[in-house]
Amino acid sequence: MSPHPFDRYAAFTDLSALKAASVKPLRKSFRVNTLKSSVEQFKTIAGERGWQISPVPWCPEAFYIEREDRSQALGKDLLHLLGHVYMQEAASMLPPALLDPQPGEVILDMSAAPGSKTTQMAARMQNTGVIICNDVQEKRLWTLKTALHRSGVTNNIVTKKVGQWFAKNMTERFDRVLCDAPCTAQGTSRKDSDALIYCSDDNIGKMAKLQRELLESAVHACKVGGRIVYSTCTLTPEENEEVVRSILNKFCDQLEVVDPRTELRITNDGLRKFFDKAVEDSLIVQNSLSRNPQSEIRNLPLLRLWPQTFDTEGFFCAVLKKTAPTRHKEKFDFVRFQEELLPPARQKDIAKQCEELYGTSFLHDRDQLFLRADQIIIANEACADFKMPVQNYALGIPFARKLEGGPSFAPGASAGRRIRLQHEIITLRGQEATKNVLELSEKDVDALLDGKDISCPPDYRGDPILKCGSLIIGTSLAQNGMLKNRLPRWVVAKS
Repeated sequence: MSPHPFDRYAAFTDLSALKAASVKPLRKSFRVNTLKSSVEQFKTIAGERGWQISPVPWCPEAFYIEREDRSQALGKDLLHLLGHVYMQEAASMLPPALLDPQPGEVILDMSAAPGSKTTQMAARMQNTGVIICNDVQEKRLWTLKTALHRSGVTNNIVTKKVGQWFAKNMTERFDRVLCDAPCTAQGTSRKDSDALIYCSDDNIGKMAKLQRELLESAVHACKVGGRIVYSTCTLTPEENEEVVRSILNKFCDQLEVVDPRTELRITNDGLRKFFDKAVEDSLIVQNSLSRNPQSEIRNLPLLRLWPQTFDTEGFFCAVLKKTAPTRHKEKFDFVRFQEELLPPARQKDIAKQCEELYGTSFLHDRDQLFLRADQIIIANEACADFKMPVQNYALGIPFARKLEGGPSFAPGASAGRRIRLQHEIITLRGQEATKNVLELSEKDVDALLDGKDISCPPDYRGDPILKCGSLIIGTSLAQNGMLKNRLPRWVVAKS
């Protein structure tokens, strides 16, 4: 019988417990998107639905979910579809928590897709500052954009570059850098049994080489005094402890390891015990690696999560601080966004149309509107001012679409300059509307989620905001006593 891929960890952990945990289904976990809901609002709704929730120690806005009624998948729950919560494995919430991005900072998420960590950071930053959300694969970028739009992230600039590009081209541009590196993904075997197929020694070696390149690029891109978090969802020492040791050997005078037990705010005993155990488990691996006479770096406060220890995916994290420059900064010509920043007068005109329709402009201080084709996009002023030597792939979230000609439902609005607000801004800020809001029954909402049109009072015209209880569902076109269904395909979950 061929050896199991986990047999190589016999010296580090309880092998039978590791194998048993790795075939056990993962616990379901939600992270509350505080850009759209508060933790208290979520707790209230969870109680109404009979969910049993327990906190994730390292992420105060996240919870494990237990349900008796599992007739509907959590992924089709309206809270998830509208971006009020994000279905995210608990271990993957750890890297953003360790990075600890602050409002107003400039952050690089080097391998951002599918977007769970990016949206977590945006919420912590309250949509201020800038997050450069980078990935290299077209399909993954579309998944990333969907997550950003659903979550209402307006402080994002999406780029399509290999991670190594940032070392030379954006040296010392970022306050913090998240390097959640591609890996052999052994830690994901609880949700994907095929994960263990791709962990040959050859593939582990190739991944480790790529990871060293990406982490080095992250170090160069980070400002002096800034923080870098390196993370993987695999278990191999070659991709984890050894990658960090390699970088520390190379930049021994410019980097230091941050101990999360002393540098991060410990809010409860559970979190302290978690950090202590995760560091201890990495030290066991490090001590074994130290038998190599060439290895001089040891006893580092790195975090290793075995699946059986915390009932999560397998995961690894390291927190580094940059203490001195690592390469010289080069000068580059900056490239304009694909989107055109709208003149202040045009932005005021759009705000006026919104106020006439809904009693509010939906624009906050330091918001900026951009135009790309017929799409009006909202981002913040920090994004508008951020200069890059490459054209962006995307920016912000949809705000409105230009509609040429036809009747205007906004009093005083000129024909040819009409706009139609988009689902993304409505679900982010629709609660601010004071008029043209239509309350729906749960039966009406179910029909919309089935992809159907529904009836409405005949005096409604234009694009009313649809609301059910405390949730803004979206918007629709009201004509002749009917609402034309305009919900995006990711919301129309049952069709």
